[in-house]
Amino acid sequence: MRTSPTPLLLALTFLFACSNGELAGVHINLAADGSGTITSRQLMPIEKATNAENRTKNVNWTIRAGLISSQGTFSEIGSVTLGDGEVTFSPQLDGDRPGLRVNIQRGPTAKWIETLVPDQKMRKLLAKAYDPAGRTDEIADVLRFEVAAPGNVITSGVLPTGRGVQADRDGKKATLLLPVRTAIEDGDAFIWDISWLRKN
Repeated sequence: MRTSPTPLLLALTFLFACSNGELAGVHINLAADGSGTITSRQLMPIEKATNAENRTKNVNWTIRAGLISSQGTFSEIGSVTLGDGEVTFSPQLDGDRPGLRVNIQRGPTAKWIETLVPDQKMRKLLAKAYDPAGRTDEIADVLRFEVAAPGNVITSGVLPTGRGVQADRDGKKATLLLPVRTAIEDGDAFIWDISWLRKN
């Protein structure tokens, strides 16, 4: 009898699919009409004791790291915003090469960054729980944006450039990697442009 994957297995699959630095971010599965699904992955300290802790005796637990995934749907990508309107989406869905422009505000007070990861000091602390062997100094230091387009992606480019900023594409997927240290610097907003082939 075939069984479906358990939530734990799905969580572990995700953790091993991403590098230590890219645990947090936003994934968008976009349909041709501009509707779709958005998944937010957030790293955060956990205050409440876990079931494993409660069932373990004679241990003084000191660090709890949690990777929280939230998923929802939208009817129009152009109406979606992240943070306090700091990340916006401008679709162009007509023509043979439809596309999407993502405007990402940056700076030390950008709220959208705070919703995905804690500050560097906390990320270094949480790394101790994520990698008890001590080989990882910091986790979630790179934010990963992904757009699964309705057609094969032709272009995926970002301006301005910066340390570690990388836009890429693979099949129907476009990705943007933004190091947290670059995203919190003052400067012009990042403009990420994506285009894809329309299905016949």
